[in-house]
Amino acid sequence: MTLWFHSAILATSIAATVAVGLASATNFSGASVAEKADRLPVTVSAVDYTTIETRQDGVSILNRMPAGN
Repeated sequence: MTLWFHSAILATSIAATVAVGLASATNFSGASVAEKADRLPVTVSAVDYTTIETRQDGVSILNRMPAGN
């Protein structure tokens, strides 16, 4: 039973590794990355914003605040 269980885990790991490798190869086979037009549009309002970063151990929090006049 133990041999069967470990064999199933090994087979699943190999299949997942092959799947990720194929997906990566397919992604890079076109030799181009997504064009800027394919990305999500960013709407900019008339209000200027400033970004405030707060850092802690392993965490970085970004807040966008309207810039003061």
